Amino acid sequence: MDTIRGRPTDLTNWSKSARSACVVYPVRDAAGIAQVLAGARAQGLSVIPHGAGHSYTDAALNTGGVVIDVRPMRRILAWDPAAGVMRVEAGATLRDVVQIAAPDGWWPAASPSTPEATLGGCAAMNVTGRNAWKCDPFGAAILALELVLPSGEACTLTRERDAPLLGAFVGSLGLLGVITALTLQLQPIPSTSVHLRRRSAGSLAEVLELLAEEAAQSDFMEAWLDGLATGRELGRGIVTSARLSAAGQAAPAPWPAPDRPGRLAQGLVRLAGRLGRPALGPGVRLANRFSYWRDTQRSGNPTGQTRGLFAYTYWPAAAAAGYHALFPDGVQTFQAFVPCWPAREIFEHVLGYSQQQGCWPIWCIIKQHRRDPFLLSYQVDGFSLELVYPRRAGWAPALEPTLRHMIDTVIEAGGRFYLAKDQLLTQAQYRQSVGAAAVDSFLELKRRFDPDRLLQSDLYQRVFQPAAQ
Repeated sequence: MDTIRGRPTDLTNWSKSARSACVVYPVRDAAGIAQVLAGARAQGLSVIPHGAGHSYTDAALNTGGVVIDVRPMRRILAWDPAAGVMRVEAGATLRDVVQIAAPDGWWPAASPSTPEATLGGCAAMNVTGRNAWKCDPFGAAILALELVLPSGEACTLTRERDAPLLGAFVGSLGLLGVITALTLQLQPIPSTSVHLRRRSAGSLAEVLELLAEEAAQSDFMEAWLDGLATGRELGRGIVTSARLSAAGQAAPAPWPAPDRPGRLAQGLVRLAGRLGRPALGPGVRLANRFSYWRDTQRSGNPTGQTRGLFAYTYWPAAAAAGYHALFPDGVQTFQAFVPCWPAREIFEHVLGYSQQQGCWPIWCIIKQHRRDPFLLSYQVDGFSLELVYPRRAGWAPALEPTLRHMIDTVIEAGGRFYLAKDQLLTQAQYRQSVGAAAVDSFLELKRRFDPDRLLQSDLYQRVFQPAAQ
């Protein structure tokens, strides 16, 4: 690696819940990746690829090792607007894709809430979106995956020829190979607008009932919960559903310019975030009450509202700047996936238990999901509950034991966790949750493609590393 310029970096994840002292190497092509892998092997260092850094946890952190930054690899290599098929480098973002595809009537089938996530990261974590109950995760749209294996060999996996292997590499957290390019099948959309409908729910039971009602007639949906409501109102919230507007039904949504706020805008947002820190607790409580009251008043409106698909799907960049300013010590996230039949009981328990321990979530979201065929699938036929907590000085003695109890409760109910948003699962817990057969199959592939365990991360050492080591 003498010919490659790496930079010692104190890398952090997006939620600022973990940091990692490592050496970062930007790469521009497969040859550069192979060179970094060879140099790391020669020096006895482990390697993990890294995209835009939107994982909330330790999935792309590699303390004391090497991080391959694939963001310079962001070219759109081919686009077929008639078939909706795009070949794109791993460092390209969802924003790059939709800016080209949406004007031609195409959109990613599964998309998270940030347009700045890289395509390689989306494949490595196998992300889902607000349509997860009716659409498989991101990996289902991958027609071909181009990789550099730990040996330095370049290979291509295709859905037609290598379906089982592709299903194992997608969602493998960058631990089997470094993705260099993807061929994606996008989904056709009739317009770039959605028709929104909001319905209020006075309890968690009612939230789940409304989600079941909306599922048959919606393209996207999720529920926001007031995490500070207690008693009979525990889990109250607003269910938001969206349908893609028919062609010609709504005026074309203005296409957003690149969402990179200038220094002045960023400075103002950060200042507002810093000023808001002292009033965070009372402010969240007031905002939750107002949001619930406002949408309760609107929930009887049968016409709803129309919104641009881009603005509905993705948070603006300014929101991220304010988020980090408001929570300088980061946030801790808990996202549990629970089968349908125990979902209400389990969600009521974990939410109520969290409150009883004095741990009050500032953000609570429920989505509906379905099981998918990928090897390390985290989805179930049921629902997910995401709770976000602010991290403060001395947070661990209260919050960490609370979350560990909640994790045990979910696993006992047959639930699972999304590794991009979990930072506390142990090896034994992950094996129990996903199933020993899936973990053993993954580790066998690891031995086959990476016998020297060159590709590692802090997450790998926490969740997959054999106990004897």
